[in-house]
Amino acid sequence: MNLIPIKSPDLLIRPIEAGYFYAVNCSYPNSMRILNNTQYHILSAIDGQSSISKLCDKLSIQADVLDRFLGILSKTEIIRFDNDFSKPQKPQSPKSLNFWIHTTNKCNLTCSYCYISTLNTTNGMLDTTKKQLLHKLVVTVKKRKITKVKFRLAGGEPMSQFKSWKAFIPIAKALVKDLGCELDFSFITNLTILTDEILDFSREYNISYGVSLDGIENYNDSNRKYRSGAGTYKIIDNNLKNLLSNSIRVSTSTVINNNNLEGLPDLTRYLIDLNVPFRYSIVKGQDINAELLEKYLTESYVIMKEAIQSGWSFSNRHQFCDLKPNELGFQTCASGFSGGAIYVDGTLNYCHVNFGDQSQLSTTIFNEDMDLVDMIEQGNHLEEMKSKDCGLCKYKSICTSGCPVYRIDGKDPQCSIYHKFIPLIYELHAWERLKLLQDYGIV
Repeated sequence: MNLIPIKSPDLLIRPIEAGYFYAVNCSYPNSMRILNNTQYHILSAIDGQSSISKLCDKLSIQADVLDRFLGILSKTEIIRFDNDFSKPQKPQSPKSLNFWIHTTNKCNLTCSYCYISTLNTTNGMLDTTKKQLLHKLVVTVKKRKITKVKFRLAGGEPMSQFKSWKAFIPIAKALVKDLGCELDFSFITNLTILTDEILDFSREYNISYGVSLDGIENYNDSNRKYRSGAGTYKIIDNNLKNLLSNSIRVSTSTVINNNNLEGLPDLTRYLIDLNVPFRYSIVKGQDINAELLEKYLTESYVIMKEAIQSGWSFSNRHQFCDLKPNELGFQTCASGFSGGAIYVDGTLNYCHVNFGDQSQLSTTIFNEDMDLVDMIEQGNHLEEMKSKDCGLCKYKSICTSGCPVYRIDGKDPQCSIYHKFIPLIYELHAWERLKLLQDYGIV
């Protein structure tokens, strides 16, 4: 009873609706709690100086009731009885690997903001390179006892290389399965190429899809078009629905820029109606109208909140940039620790945006002295280049300072936007959970 409860320094508490609040430790994964008025007042009364006994007297609450409630909060470190609060830690070694595979430089579109400097300079990855990639994969899985690997087949347009990878995928999956490792594949595609053969193969081998989509109709077609100038939206829309009707896992990714900002609310409704997971990212390396960005993002989240009331699963269907509100993280992505980007010629880069940049340190999968993890460790390491402000921020484990390739003075250029929208994103998670509790009659 003399123990003194202490609130997490990274605690976020906000109202959800009348009589209910959420509390979350922004440095502890899956820590959110829904609080009623009484529980909120208990948590608010914790000042880091009053013992449990004093809190009982102050709040006129029975000791066993308060002790039980504080025990629940301490399980996810919303409170502790000391100052030894934990934070996400970098493991000593990876147990899973994640690689971006640049299957080709060829692309059938002329997107205005494409960052691949080597686009359309070479064809697809040679069979000898794919054979060496498979060799390195097997060596690494054996040596490191890796249990899961993901290959994201990108480009260029990877679906133009489908027949080549159709031969590679079954062999690769079978080889590592015999080693106790699961190998997943996904196509990162503009989804303008889709055939019955591709659909059948994707179902058989559980291939997932990441689809680029800039908006509805003209918002997409102003950027994502064929060389002839013709738009791609209608084709993407048809193929996206085709994937879904065939029960193939698919998600979409939208790069928000000044050209498609206004179309974001309509795109949000479209993606909710499809019930497809979607990610909204803010364009890198370009200025964006901050006022309009906030306006149309806010409108989009209002739409999402309304959809939650109708049973739509926000927590499983939406991601904003690289934010990790529940899982949290010690770094922004796999690059430099458990992953990297393998170019069409077999060079391994820190990130796919580095393809063609001769100033960036890279190695090659044809180096027989190193396995894939060795190569990752030998490459560039940008994750620790963070602002001191980030180290003091309660959201540091959620945004992890953003993509290290595009940081300015050690922080994400959209830092101020994150500070505005992280509490709102948590509010929608809490709204979804509260609705479930109400539906089941728990609250």
